[in-house]
Amino acid sequence: MIFYAATMLFVANFLLGILVQFRLVDTKPFRWLHHALFFAVFASAAAAAVVGFWQGAPYRWVLLPVLVLFTVLPRVRAGTAGHAALAVAALVFYAAGLVRMI
Repeated sequence: MIFYAATMLFVANFLLGILVQFRLVDTKPFRWLHHALFFAVFASAAAAAVVGFWQGAPYRWVLLPVLVLFTVLPRVRAGTAGHAALAVAALVFYAAGLVRMI
């Protein structure tokens, strides 16, 4: 269940990032929201990885590259192609984790 919760948090933050990028949502009054969500995403991914390795879950190896991407992501300026590429790469790994759960 923790992997699904981590995935849903990531998807929520990913969608918020897309909405902000395409100016469908303006987060200037509460810019902290995306950062707070990212912290929750990172923490939940780390927790899911620990639990996954502890339980021998099929998604456990997929989360390791996600954690690396999440370490790099804050260092790449938001709104750039690099930031988007890192986020999409994380999305691909989450999808791979979901496929492994089937």
